Amino acid sequence: MSVDPSTWSIILGPPGTGKTTTILNLIEMEMQKGTPPDRIGYFAFTKKASDEGKERTMNRFSLSGKDIPNFRTLHSLCYRMLGLSRTSVMDRSNYKEFNDIMGLRLTGDINLEEGSISLLSKDDKLKFVEGLARLKCHDLRAEWQEHYDEDIDWHTLERFSKGLYQFKQARGLYDFTDMLDMCVQKELAPSLDVMFVDEAQDLCPLQWKLVKILAQKSKRVYIAGDDDQAIFRWAGADVNFLINISNDARILEKSYRIPQSVFSVANKVIGRIKTRTQKTWSPREEAGNVITEASFEHIDISSGQWLILSRSNYLLNEIEAHCRGLGVYFERKNNPSISKKKIEAVKNWENLRKGLFIFPDQAEELVPYIRGSKRKAFMNLDPSQKLTLKEVQQLAELPEPKIWHDMFTGLSVHERSYILSMLRLGEKITKKPRITLSTIHSAKGGEADNVVLMTDMPHRTWRAYEKDPDDDTRVFYVGLTRAKQNLHIVQPVTNKYFMI
Repeated sequence: MSVDPSTWSIILGPPGTGKTTTILNLIEMEMQKGTPPDRIGYFAFTKKASDEGKERTMNRFSLSGKDIPNFRTLHSLCYRMLGLSRTSVMDRSNYKEFNDIMGLRLTGDINLEEGSISLLSKDDKLKFVEGLARLKCHDLRAEWQEHYDEDIDWHTLERFSKGLYQFKQARGLYDFTDMLDMCVQKELAPSLDVMFVDEAQDLCPLQWKLVKILAQKSKRVYIAGDDDQAIFRWAGADVNFLINISNDARILEKSYRIPQSVFSVANKVIGRIKTRTQKTWSPREEAGNVITEASFEHIDISSGQWLILSRSNYLLNEIEAHCRGLGVYFERKNNPSISKKKIEAVKNWENLRKGLFIFPDQAEELVPYIRGSKRKAFMNLDPSQKLTLKEVQQLAELPEPKIWHDMFTGLSVHERSYILSMLRLGEKITKKPRITLSTIHSAKGGEADNVVLMTDMPHRTWRAYEKDPDDDTRVFYVGLTRAKQNLHIVQPVTNKYFMI
């Protein structure tokens, strides 16, 4: 069994070098030599990566989810090994009860896309720091001292920690960190022939402890990641562990994403990191383009695929307003700039005006945008019944039919104007938006032909960057290496920015 990390096979994949494909190829080799699929483990940091690995494996080898039970996140693995039920896991209702008992206002809205805890509410910071201490295997007071500038009172944090522990104990409840800790304490692990751990640069000390235990019951161990893309150290990730076991790592040498000009900039940026594993890798043959822009407004985004990146969500607000003003179709936080429901309503109404028919459920979704209409008129109809414009008009008691933007007075003037602008520009609003607005943390793993990188930084992020630039150097390295062809670097508007 692979107890000693020096016996593990380490794979380091710089941006676009096909790390997941490399793992799939290794899985294929295992299966060709007779390794049963249920004796293969694939564990990832995020559900997104775990689902991608599982989906690609099922598609490539014609397997079902039941065939590969050990393709999951580490949290999901622990949940299964502990034999827990959903009622044993802390959920929103439990946190609401805890709020009432403790006089708190936990929102539960702690996500990783901001890359900082500074925008969390005061009570959510308590929850974050308490959980972080456990993930990092730190004493609570030591962890509190690392966040001295977040205005967190020690006695309030200590009261929170004790209160949460007692609340969970009294009700037999567990949070995700408890699950990791229990599996480590009990040394639980499935018996495997081979295991793969992806996104290893994002694992925290408690997860690394679990990986070591899993490795004790696996004959072969592959650890894949890239220390240069470790952008979750603020959330507990221990990138130094990966660096320390990477002396004999296999480096994936060819990027299938990065053009030469972007590669040149990326290498200069990542070269500033003090502690990292040196890597030799090469870009695509295409030159690509790196363009310095005076402002975002100067960039022509009227065609093509775009990924617009910022260090923080609030810095994207002005960009969103500009995109709406241009009449381009985009998405932000996985939500399209105009809801699919509204787009479908417009499409269905115009289909009716062209002499086509719609079904009752479509009519029911459409008529609320027409003021004074009767939505309930369609509730009791046969779902398969075909409705014409005249029938919809009579049932919903609609006024004389007009073109959608005159008819849909239930949509605001701004919404109607925006949809009209998109249609005039030829935006394909029934398809996935071609423009994505995102924080760099949310875009990890993504790519686009055209990337816009905003260089301004929030005040607190800038202060942390001044003290130790390594973390945000990695963040902006991840941002600029999303570009497949053109990288637009936007000059800052403040004196707090990342220098590229």
